[in-house]
Amino acid sequence: MIALMDEREADAVETVLPLMLVADDEPSNRLLLQRLFEREFRVICVQNGREALDMLLQAPFDLVLLDVMMPVMNGIEVLQQMRSKPALAELPVILVTALAETRYIVQGLQMGANDYVTKPLETDVLRARVQTQLTMKRLLDERKEHILELEAAHKFQERSFQMASHDLKGPLGNLRMAHTLMRSYMPDDPHAQEIMDMAELTVRNMRTVIEEFLDLAALQSGKIDIQLGEVSVDEVIRELVSQYTLTATEKDIALNSLPSGLSVCADKARFSQAFANLVSNALKYSPSGATVTIWAVQEDDRVRVCVADQGPGIPAGERNRLFTQFGKLSPRPTKGESSTGLGLWIVKHLVELQHGCVGVECPEEGGSIFWIELPAA
Repeated sequence: MIALMDEREADAVETVLPLMLVADDEPSNRLLLQRLFEREFRVICVQNGREALDMLLQAPFDLVLLDVMMPVMNGIEVLQQMRSKPALAELPVILVTALAETRYIVQGLQMGANDYVTKPLETDVLRARVQTQLTMKRLLDERKEHILELEAAHKFQERSFQMASHDLKGPLGNLRMAHTLMRSYMPDDPHAQEIMDMAELTVRNMRTVIEEFLDLAALQSGKIDIQLGEVSVDEVIRELVSQYTLTATEKDIALNSLPSGLSVCADKARFSQAFANLVSNALKYSPSGATVTIWAVQEDDRVRVCVADQGPGIPAGERNRLFTQFGKLSPRPTKGESSTGLGLWIVKHLVELQHGCVGVECPEEGGSIFWIELPAA
């Protein structure tokens, strides 16, 4: 029974040993190398380059000892064929060559051989070089496996974001419709209108969170389509002023814009999305009775589009967190609006995809001036 268990254990050990291919036309060399490594490897020997290539396509080898001078196909030709095949492009290869064949060594290393040894073989040197290549292959395999795991986790996260956001958008739309109907049913009840206002703010905040997380997933996956063209800055500003007039009116904030007649080279939808975030932030953090101003200026071949608010400004010690992922600051929105800490990070990346940049100025008298700079059209 003991002998049987030992045999099974030996078989188990043998199945996990790495696989080595020895390609050499001299029988004595093949025998020597097989004896030298048979305790540490499963060793398969072939006598020419053609047999070596055929064998490499049949099994997942971990290392190749490749003699340079062989009949039918020499070692350099075998190496060239290996490096042209994706499955064999990174397989460790140690060239075995005569000391006088320097030009073959150089050629082999240039073609992707990992190392070389010269005849007559020094077994200790060969063992050390084989072990080094095997260790490097193991580390590379582990790294590849780790990358695949990270990619799978990222894809799962992306799909989860998209599914959750899609499943939430429908109910939110229904809530907004129900909210509008409920407000019309009780126009003269101030308490009911106050509750409706709270419900509307909650729905808006939830929609903002969903949209920002969808943008986050799209940016991280690189699935943002940018179509650059000539875009009128005044047209974008007019559309945004129209979009945010109601919000400004509800907070008793004056929303002013100055015409510029300038155009930028940008993706209109993404430029509008990025600048809308800055306008929204200006309204979020401005108190009642304040003024938010939008304008654009040209400096050389760049156009800077600015939005100035009269909010609390950015504390000096927190400015390094602006435009970072989840970089929340101590100033809070003045009417309970949503703030995920993602908005400015999304703005930065959207603008950089259009070959632009973003920034902020913090005047001593207070408030903030956020800007987007893009190439002039």
